[in-house]
Formats: sequence, structure tokens, C-alpha cells
Amino acid sequence: MADRPYKIMLVEPDSETVEILVASLTRRFDAHISCVVDAETCLDVELVEPHDLVIAEWELGDSDGLRLAEQLLSLSDRPVILMAEAPSAEDAVAALRTGVKDLFCKPFAVGELLDAAGRILDGHDLKRRRQVKYHRLRKLVRRVIRERRDLNKRIELVCRDLVDAQRRLVNRVAEVEGLRPRPSK
Repeated sequence: MADRPYKIMLVEPDSETVEILVASLTRRFDAHISCVVDAETCLDVELVEPHDLVIAEWELGDSDGLRLAEQLLSLSDRPVILMAEAPSAEDAVAALRTGVKDLFCKPFAVGELLDAAGRILDGHDLKRRRQVKYHRLRKLVRRVIRERRDLNKRIELVCRDLVDAQRRLVNRVAEVEGLRPRPSK
């Protein structure tokens, strides 16, 4: 489970379906659910407040679910689930090629949708955590490399100082013993 409540966008014009899905999603995920009835409103809300998952009806008044999914996925890599009355095989293939995570044919068992949403949200959360971990690791590696370069520069300066001090000492000893000093390099 995520370290914060999931935010799920439901794009569905049918109010009965909305009621059933909101109750089920809220109960299962303790999620914040945003409900809209068309693609334009969905995109407007997503630009302001991105969600962890979008569940959308295929047949929307102002667009279709596939076009909406394409637009959403162009904004970010949030997972999208589509619901359709009777999608053709071509529609299903197009949806999967677009990046839609799952396509449900109506009527469907709400439990199946909830299970799929759970798997998708867990996978997306794991991916997000890996990305955060990867970015932290890269930042740490950059810092270590920077500090190593700085340390190497300091060591080089100390070594030069030691070599110069050793030359001065040899020359001083040679002067004291009356020997001819070696020319310094």
C-alpha cells in the first residue's frame, strides 16, 4: 500500500455506475476518488491535480476512452483502465498498444476491476519507489565522485608540499654539512 491514500479519477457518465464504483473503490483502497463525466474535464483536473489511476468509460460524450488514454499518457505515465460495452478486438489491441493497463467489458464483476486496480496501483507504486530510490542513489554517487575528486586534489597538494619540504630539508642538511646542495627541480 502507498504511504499516502491513492487518488483515483473515475470518468463515467452513468451515475449508477459511478455510485457503485466509488463505494467499492473507497472501501477497498481508502482512496480519494474524483468523478467527472467527460474527457475535457478529466484532462483539466489531471493537469491541476494528477491521480494515481484513471478509470474511464470508452464511450464519452465529447471523446472516446482511447483518445483520452492517449492524452493522459502523454501527460505522464499514470495507469489507465478502460471500461467498454462491447469493444472489438481491434479496439482492445489499440488500447493495449496505447498503454492502457486493462480493458473491462461491461457488465463485469466489480471485484475483478478492484483486483486489477490493486495490482496496477501496487505496480505503479513500486515503480515510483524504484525511481525515487534510483534518483537518490544517483545523487549519492555524484556526491561521492565529487568528494573523491576533491580529496584527490587535496592529497596531490599534500604530496607536493611533502616533496618540496623534503627537498628543502635535503638542501638544508647539505648546507649544514658543507656539501654542495643539489639543484632543485
